[in-house]
Amino acid sequence: MILQQPDTQLAKRFAWGGILTVLTVASTLAVACGTPFAALATLAALFLPRRDAFVLIAVNWLANQAIGFGLLHYPLNWDCYRGGINLGVAALLSTLAALLSQGALRNSATTLRAIGSFAAAFITYEAMLFLMSPAGSRADFAAPVVLYILYVNAVALVALLLLQAAAAALGFISSMTAFRVGAAVPRGDADDLP
Repeated sequence: MILQQPDTQLAKRFAWGGILTVLTVASTLAVACGTPFAALATLAALFLPRRDAFVLIAVNWLANQAIGFGLLHYPLNWDCYRGGINLGVAALLSTLAALLSQGALRNSATTLRAIGSFAAAFITYEAMLFLMSPAGSRADFAAPVVLYILYVNAVALVALLLLQAAAAALGFISSMTAFRVGAAVPRGDADDLP
């Protein structure tokens, strides 16, 4: 059954997704095309209906690729295409992992749900990239590199959560009192439920 949302709510949802995309595009440029997909997947899992979470990640992946190939002039070869596809697959799977973790921890404390969703998203993202990468690029997964990526994603998650809280306090988005599961957040349809 489809629930109708007022046009202003729908407009706010699209605007919020646009704001998040602009911010992640800016962070992508700041950290050399290193979109914090695990952080974004966590935020999406915590606060968005399932469909919106995947749409947000897909739009951000497309923006990431547009920046890489359009502005940063990545080479047009199979290695770069494969790398971009791998990022997309890993980002979508990390979103799924965050959603599953969020659902499994639905009766836990808010902080534990956020940490669990982030851990699931980050581990899935890095594991999928590792498994899909060519054997010669395994140095990209050395401890200092992975720790740096963890740091970037953790800082991004804190910033996104603060932004989410500010937007909710200003009434720009729905209240965030109970995260997505069990919260009185308007949903698109039953398919959006975890």
